[in-house]
Amino acid sequence: MGGMGGSGVSDEYSPPRLSRLLHALPHVNVTLHRVNDTFAPHSPVYLESLGILGSIPGAWLILTLTVLLIYLLTRCCDRKQRPPRSITALKITLMILSVLCCGAIGVGLFGNDDLHNAMLQSIQAGNQLAALVNTVKNQSSILEEAMGSRARAPLARLADALDAPVANQTALGTLLRALSALRNNASAAASAADSLRRPLAALNLDAFMKRLWVWEAARWAGGMAGWCCGGAVCVALLAAAARRSRRALLLLCVCALGALVACWAAGAALSAGAVAAADACQDPARAIALHAPHRLPPEMVHYYLSCKVSRENALTAELRNAQRAVVAVRQALAVLSRGAPQLFNDPNLQPALGALGAGTGEAERALVSLSGALECRTARAYFVAAARAACDGGLQALSLQLLAAIVAGFLFTAIVLVDSHAWIYINTKRSVSGEEQAPFLSTASSGTGGGGTGGGVTGARTLPRPAPFPNGKPPSYSAAVQLMDLGDRERPRSRMSGSATLGRGASGGAALGGSHTLGRPHNGKYATLSKQCKTLESNDFY
Repeated sequence: MGGMGGSGVSDEYSPPRLSRLLHALPHVNVTLHRVNDTFAPHSPVYLESLGILGSIPGAWLILTLTVLLIYLLTRCCDRKQRPPRSITALKITLMILSVLCCGAIGVGLFGNDDLHNAMLQSIQAGNQLAALVNTVKNQSSILEEAMGSRARAPLARLADALDAPVANQTALGTLLRALSALRNNASAAASAADSLRRPLAALNLDAFMKRLWVWEAARWAGGMAGWCCGGAVCVALLAAAARRSRRALLLLCVCALGALVACWAAGAALSAGAVAAADACQDPARAIALHAPHRLPPEMVHYYLSCKVSRENALTAELRNAQRAVVAVRQALAVLSRGAPQLFNDPNLQPALGALGAGTGEAERALVSLSGALECRTARAYFVAAARAACDGGLQALSLQLLAAIVAGFLFTAIVLVDSHAWIYINTKRSVSGEEQAPFLSTASSGTGGGGTGGGVTGARTLPRPAPFPNGKPPSYSAAVQLMDLGDRERPRSRMSGSATLGRGASGGAALGGSHTLGRPHNGKYATLSKQCKTLESNDFY
């Protein structure tokens, strides 16, 4: 603990204010009765309360889609022409909403990146905990090997050397008792080392932290991609509103509708996740001890993460047993190293004693490392650093994304309303303009003699309608006259003889709605064409 204490890191943890605020939200079931708000992800009642909190944005999404559906149905049936300046107001409104939506999405991007940084800090602290667990496993393996498998051969050679006959039976008895104590205590130290290593054998924090890092990288990339897609829709809406492109506005209205659904769906998931994280942050040590997939006794995990020394931990007890056994091994080895060379001249005696001494020294060093690694305050300091990063900065970033998703959802709703109004209005204005125009030059209709009195439309013959204007403007008066002359030259002479019958009465000309008839004199025809051309030139298309 000396290294952690020197760094000035406090091992005290208290829930942040935001986590207490979110934890205070009512947890209710489907009957709207309060339930226990303690973090319990395996409890159906607790999960039900989180689902109800997350269903609030979902219910608002359903209501929003219903209102938009009704609005679009009413707008599609609206063919009323608006004054020209209403498009400008819609365009400015759409651009303002797009800029505000870009700001909300920027906040979401910032929150996503901030959450990523907080999670990386937690993963880094988790890696330090994983290194601590690996230290315990490695050093306990070294202790078990030094006092177990590696000590068997030197102990066998030492026992063979003491089997030789000697005159001093008292000294031999002392050596034999020391050998027996050495063997028993070495076995006890190896057993204690195995008890230290066995509970942690199934715990692989390194692999878990790698999976957590991969999951966090995927979450960060997905979040950035989602927010960037929403921002691209807003930027494209700015360009489409500036260019007054009906097709682009129609396409982006659909994209904005999809972004609206994504924002409210993300809001539902983020609201449930933020409340669950706030519940867990009230007592993160208990939450991990009871609900994390570690396969360890919850009491052991809670002891090291909370460092409450109300009772002795199992690993600490095994460590003390190993320490006592290794001390006894060292004492017995000292007795053998003093007395055995004086009684026996076996050449294998000194190598056996040297091997046992080296193994005992390695076991003592392993015990020193284990004493530091199994100190609860060290694990507690790493855990508090991870909990602070996740419950303070991480929860703030998660709440920031939740706020950004809700604001963006409202803004996308307004964008869909204004955008649909704009492109439907542009479509309506174009169609109305096209329908209200009288045809400049109509196509010829079949009819010869007696159609004038019954109805001027069926009996009248008009010239072909010209092709669309290449420059977007109606032709001038002189161009119209040239087209009339060309039509007159192409008219069959056989029908010119019967024009008198087609020109009877003014009812035929009145039925044509102001278009020229074949029986009228040229002066009236040109006057009518002049009036139509002036009308067309004064019209403002689109």
